[in-house]
Amino acid sequence: MILIITNDKRMSYLAGAIRDFGMDLIEYHTDSADFDLNALKEVDYLILPFGGIAPDGKIAATNLYLTEAVLAALPRDCVIFTPIKYPKLLELARAVPRIVECMFDYDEVAIYNSIPTAEGVIFNIIKNTEITIHQADILVIGGGRCGQTIARDLKALGARVTVTYRKREDEARLFEMVAIPLNIEYFIEDLHHFDVIVNTVPFLVLDEKALDRVKKDAYIIDIASKPGGTQFEYAKSLGLNAELAGSLPSIVAPKTAAYYLFKFISAYIAKKQKGRYQ
Repeated sequence: MILIITNDKRMSYLAGAIRDFGMDLIEYHTDSADFDLNALKEVDYLILPFGGIAPDGKIAATNLYLTEAVLAALPRDCVIFTPIKYPKLLELARAVPRIVECMFDYDEVAIYNSIPTAEGVIFNIIKNTEITIHQADILVIGGGRCGQTIARDLKALGARVTVTYRKREDEARLFEMVAIPLNIEYFIEDLHHFDVIVNTVPFLVLDEKALDRVKKDAYIIDIASKPGGTQFEYAKSLGLNAELAGSLPSIVAPKTAAYYLFKFISAYIAKKQKGRYQ
């Protein structure tokens, strides 16, 4: 039995894919009032949505609260799928031990998800600038799984793409991609060159010192998980166009994004069931 909480189009499409595959499904919506603790006793997999869990346990864009009582009602071997490691979820799982699987810790999920994310970045750049991507100077902060896909797609559109790195092997990979490698230790010195800055790292990198170096007509798009890696209030005080653009796959391609999640979840369940019944 799978329980899913749908709070956006991506999760709704995922619920549909699970249902069409013939799996038993309980679906909670944005207007669902509360969990049925008796029903939770039959749940083998709980799929949490995107958007976060507040310190009081409130699940984003819903009326539902994740609490110790909810986890305690789940079977001990129930697997909780979560997009990212929400601090409140980890706190609850320490108090009431349950299996927590962070989907984006798996390379295949993160890489698949980088495809609609990159398209969302491109969409936002076009919408928020008055220049072409072709021949634009664009900085991608973070050369990880998502940053590499974004860099490749922007290069394919003719941009001059610079990507930050920390390790020498990452520098070599960026060189192979024909991107311009930039050591993260020194990137602040070059910020005034860029028309667009894309941040993918989930810690503060664009602080006051960095933002003082950014061109006034540059566009900053931060796709890191909340609160992002940009000091947005200071950017606003400087008159910079900076935004935290979360959940891009759900906005630009929710059906495709849901399909990638379904591929992972269905394969995970099949592997677990095979191990259980061998």
